[in-house]
Amino acid sequence: MMKRWVATGISLWACALAAPALAQGTRGAAAEVEEATEQDQGQVTVTATRQPIATVDAPATVTVIDERRIADELVTDIKDLVRYEPGITVPRGPARFGAALGATGRAGNEGFNIRGIGGNRVLIQVDGIRAPDGFAFGAQAAGRGDYVDVGLVKSVEILRGPASALYGSDGLAGAVSFITSDPADFLDGGKSIGGLARAGWSSADNEFAETAILAGRSGDWSAMAAYTRRDWSELDNMGTVGGTGALRTEPNPQDGQSNAVLGRIVYAPGNHKIRLTGEYLDTLVTTDVLSGLSSTVELLHGRDTGQRKRLSADWTWQGTGAINYARVAAWWQDAEDRQFTDEDRTPAADRERLNTFENRVYGAAAELRGGVGAVRIVAGGDISFTHQQGLRDGVVPPAGEVFPTRAFPETDFMLAGLFVAGELKLGPLTLYPALRYDAYDLDPEDDPLLPTFTGAAQHGSRVSPKLGAVLRLPADFRLFANYAEGFKAPSPSQVNNFFENPPVGYVSIPNPDLRPETSRSFEGGLRYAGTFASLELTGFHSEYDNFIEQVETTGRPFPMPGNPWIYQWVNLTGAEVSGFEARGSVRPAPGVSATLALAYADGAAISGAGVKTPLQSIDPFRAALGLGYDGQRFGGRIVATYGGQKENSETRGASCFPLPTTAAPDPVPACFTGNEYLALDITAWWRVLPGVTLRAGVFNLTDQKYWQWADIRGLATSSPIKDAYSQPGRNGSISLSVRF
Repeated sequence: MMKRWVATGISLWACALAAPALAQGTRGAAAEVEEATEQDQGQVTVTATRQPIATVDAPATVTVIDERRIADELVTDIKDLVRYEPGITVPRGPARFGAALGATGRAGNEGFNIRGIGGNRVLIQVDGIRAPDGFAFGAQAAGRGDYVDVGLVKSVEILRGPASALYGSDGLAGAVSFITSDPADFLDGGKSIGGLARAGWSSADNEFAETAILAGRSGDWSAMAAYTRRDWSELDNMGTVGGTGALRTEPNPQDGQSNAVLGRIVYAPGNHKIRLTGEYLDTLVTTDVLSGLSSTVELLHGRDTGQRKRLSADWTWQGTGAINYARVAAWWQDAEDRQFTDEDRTPAADRERLNTFENRVYGAAAELRGGVGAVRIVAGGDISFTHQQGLRDGVVPPAGEVFPTRAFPETDFMLAGLFVAGELKLGPLTLYPALRYDAYDLDPEDDPLLPTFTGAAQHGSRVSPKLGAVLRLPADFRLFANYAEGFKAPSPSQVNNFFENPPVGYVSIPNPDLRPETSRSFEGGLRYAGTFASLELTGFHSEYDNFIEQVETTGRPFPMPGNPWIYQWVNLTGAEVSGFEARGSVRPAPGVSATLALAYADGAAISGAGVKTPLQSIDPFRAALGLGYDGQRFGGRIVATYGGQKENSETRGASCFPLPTTAAPDPVPACFTGNEYLALDITAWWRVLPGVTLRAGVFNLTDQKYWQWADIRGLATSSPIKDAYSQPGRNGSISLSVRF
């Protein structure tokens, strides 16, 4: 029934799109329609080509989310940010971790998954500076999504497909670029002082958020200071079993808080601009893991902190002539994730665990842009030096271990690259070639906390090409195509992962011969951008090679002292993903709009022997259909999001486990595949006074119980705690902002 509803909705939307598209000869649009059209076509991206370009002319699929949309959709984190972006998800599990085993939910918002590939294989950058890696080992899981506060973001650009030809390592599956605000963004109309004050509340996790931004200008100088504070509790779900123990499905109690500060000084004489930026972000989350209590565990408490500090300076120049733009930047960034767990046990001794992961980086970048006639070129390079380390400490270590220790030695990691990209116009055809050379060097230290381990150094290089094309057709149509390659250099924790337990009989060893993970992707499609409507249809196929995974290399049936299992990170598998995406909008009347976005993908993991099994990280079909109105004083939007259910055949070969229960687990448990769902959201805004806007929203209006595949992968159908992984029921948000 629901599939028929979705098909009917898509058909009606397509008919609505076709009517105004065929009536372009009678354009009598009112001012509001013209403004909406300009906004739709006027979105500009730099991430797609490293030069400013309208998204409709980009050779690849890119989404730009501006601060107005972030505010109108009442976004509080990166999971909300892509709420209506099919094909992109942010995994987040419930907080059900242990002290020594299990890290479920500890990573928070883990990062972005683009077209079925996620984790560290997606590049995340803030003002051009890479976000820290994610990391997982044992009961530790450090995510990447909570290093950015959307309250201080001006816009976000999401590039689908490999980005290494422009940005180097980590752009294997895509890139997400966060751009923070400048003082000029609050000083329009020649104002000398401006700013923003905003307060909001969300019932899903009882979050209170406050933002204050103040900007000022005097002559060629300007400056701004921005601060966002958040306080929240556990994220709601549809679980109904409370109490303590493994069968609990209600969320474990949590208290969280974060502080985000951004300061910027700008000196802009003539065509030059010099910026000094300081950024600070910290988070604190405490969790009472009631689901981990038992007859032998009396208390299980987690205290997790995260911190990111950044200092950067950049100079830009814009002029005319063959060279019309130059930029030089330098930065320092330090990020640390600390996870502390206290476990009181009876009769066993109480134990504590402290796991840390830190990335400290220095970097610099430079680029030039120019052009003559029909040719535009951008060229540049960047280099970064990262010191990466982690610590495993605590009380009552496992048998055979001594605390403190590490999962890998302290390591210095260098990434450097040179690139050139261009734009060549040949009549209606525009070509976008790009080529980048990257080198990396990994140098572990002799670590006193790993006295029996000798780390392996590694270095390598990679050339990543890209070629895109856009063909302008009559009547505002465009054909586009893009071929791109991506790569990801091996990380320090993969090359030199270390763990040994001689009494039990297992050990991990380094692998200096790890090769980079690589990807090749082709996409193409059709775009239409008219006065009353827009449309984009995209098909893509991506191939990934040399995926790095940890495996047991001896093949022995049992480990034993003196004859252990040996674990090692190796280039084991590849993968392929194919799919299609569609998005569009129609504007049948002034202020009225309808939007549609959908994505479908299918893929397989490929073993070294060529055996294909379904790729578990791919999400089921998803679509978002919206109807909205934007007037001078008020507006609103209703969005219906359809999510498909994962097919049982697509979980073949997956390892799915029921969590501990009082019942005996299934010998071969089937994977839980979630459910087919339709979630309705309503948002509205009202401009109470000039510069004063009240916004409100109700999400999951029908209070439907549903799951997102990204959050339940690996959960068995027989698990009695499936509801713990469900999404929040009906919930609301409200915010009030004052811009002056």
